[in-house]
Amino acid sequence: MFSLSSNTATSSRHAAAAIALAALLAACGGGGGGGQPAPQATTPTPPATPTPPAPPSPPAQLGPLYDFTLLGLPGISYGDVFRQGIASGGLVAGTSYDAAGNPHAFFYNGKTNIDLGSFGGNYGRAFSVNRCGQVAGWALNAAGLPHGFLYNGTLHDLGTLGGPDSYGNAISTCGRVVGWATNALGQTHAFYHDSAGMRDLGTFGGTGSYALAVNAVGQAVGYAYGPNNAWYRAFVYDARTGAPIQDLGGSAGNSLAQDINDAGQVVGYTRDGTGLLRAFRYEAGTLHDLGLLPGAEGAEARAINATGKVVGYAYFAGGRRAFLHDGSTLRDLGSLGDSSYSDAVAINAAGLAVGSSLSPAAGAEHAVAWGPAYGIVDLNERVKDLPAGTVLTMALAVADDGAIVVRTNGGLGLLRPRK
Repeated sequence: MFSLSSNTATSSRHAAAAIALAALLAACGGGGGGGQPAPQATTPTPPATPTPPAPPSPPAQLGPLYDFTLLGLPGISYGDVFRQGIASGGLVAGTSYDAAGNPHAFFYNGKTNIDLGSFGGNYGRAFSVNRCGQVAGWALNAAGLPHGFLYNGTLHDLGTLGGPDSYGNAISTCGRVVGWATNALGQTHAFYHDSAGMRDLGTFGGTGSYALAVNAVGQAVGYAYGPNNAWYRAFVYDARTGAPIQDLGGSAGNSLAQDINDAGQVVGYTRDGTGLLRAFRYEAGTLHDLGLLPGAEGAEARAINATGKVVGYAYFAGGRRAFLHDGSTLRDLGSLGDSSYSDAVAINAAGLAVGSSLSPAAGAEHAVAWGPAYGIVDLNERVKDLPAGTVLTMALAVADDGAIVVRTNGGLGLLRPRK
C-alpha cells in the first residue's frame, strides 16, 4: 500500500493511523451559597499561622489552563489518536497498544474508556468520532481479516467491496463512513458507506484509491491511481450527485487530498518529479498553491477548519516549521525557543492549532498549541496538577470546544480547558 506522505498522512490505518464533533459543550456549573455567620468563640484563640502566598498563576495571555485525564485501555503502553479522533464534549476515539504491541480500539465517552472489541478477532483500531459518539475504524473477524466498522453503541460490520477486507477511516456528523476495501479482483478501492450500503468510488484507471476524510454534506476526499499506477491524484466525491470521483489535478501528476471542510474547501499536497511537496487548497474548481516560507524546500497542508484556515508544515534542509495559511497569507507559527522543528497537525473552528515542537530546554519533543491571541505555548506548562513524571510529547487532535488529545511518555491524555 502507498505511504500517504513524506511525514504525514493517515497511513494504513492503513496507513496509519493524536485523539466528538462540534456541539455537546460540557455545561459549566457553579456553586454558591450562604448561611448564617459562625458563632463567636467564647475563649481566646491563638493567632493563626501566617499562610504563605499562593504561587502566581500562569499568565492568561498564554491561553487556558487544562485538566488532564488519562485515556486508553488498561495496560496501555502506547496510543494513537488521529486528527479526526476527537469531538466536543470530551469524546475521543483511538487505539491503545498493549505491552505485546497489539492494538485495541477504544472510545472515551467523556467519562469512561470503552473497549470496542472486534468481530471475533484479536484486535482493532479506531480513527474517527463524531459529535454523536459514533466511531469509525476497523477490527479483525474470526478469520483474522480486518473489516471496517461503525460503532454507535454496537459494533457494526460495514462489509467489503467483494474482497476479503475493508478499513473504516473517517466518519461524518451524519454517520457516513469512508475508507477503502478490496474488491473481487483484489484491488483496493475507496468506499463511501451510508444507509444505502457501501459504494465503490473507483479509481482513475489504476488499481487503488483511498478515502481519507468526509464532511457533513457528503463530500469525501482522498487519492486515486491512474493507468498502470503510474501516478496518483487527489479526488473529491460528492454523494449528493453520485458522480464519479473528480480529479483535482496536480502540476506534476501526483497529488493527495487530506482534509475537507463543510464549505467544500480541500487541502493536501502535490508532489513534483523530484519528490518535493507543495501545499494546496482547492476551492471553486481551482487548485491554489499555498506557497513556501522563506528558504523552505517544500510544504504539506494537513488540516483545514470551518473558516478556511489551513495548518501544516514547511521543511528545510535543517528541519521543519509549522505554518498557518489564513486564506491569503502563509505564516510561520514558530517553535519553542526558535528551535529547528515544529509541526501543526490539526486546527479547530476557533483557530486553535496543535502539534509538537522541539524544546531546546528539555532537549526533546513537546506537545504545543498555537492560539490566535497568544502564539505558541508548551502544553506541559499549562496543565493543572500534571501527574509526576508525565511529559506531554505531542498534541494529536483538537476539538471545537478546545479539548486536546496528547501523547505522553506513558500513553495518551485528554486536556480539557478549565472553566
